[in-house]
Amino acid sequence: MIIFLAFLYLLSGIVYFYSHKSGYSLLRFMLKQKNINFYLSIEIIFLIFSSYIVFTTQPLNWIIAMLMFLHAVGIVWVIGNPKNFYTLAQESIELDSDLMENAVVLTFIGYAGLTTFSGIVY
Repeated sequence: MIIFLAFLYLLSGIVYFYSHKSGYSLLRFMLKQKNINFYLSIEIIFLIFSSYIVFTTQPLNWIIAMLMFLHAVGIVWVIGNPKNFYTLAQESIELDSDLMENAVVLTFIGYAGLTTFSGIVY
């Protein structure tokens, strides 16, 4: 299951990268307030898979638990204060769109690496 989660993170990073390079930005699509359900669906998928790993493996996989916590915080933030979340997201994209797109791609690839590393360690 850890390999599947790592693959899911890697696939997400590749999709964000490809969509940005092809002229259509999946990140911009997801960070529009009218697409809140799509964004939450993606976050919930990652939360479910990471939760499954955390709660079914012994000893506790701290790396996956940290990623699970980050996804949970993202969900709570979007549901609890969507105006603040989307204002910050739009300001970040307007400031430097290419930097934001590349940061998201590198984040997902980093998550894939951390997940794979946690599978090796645990």
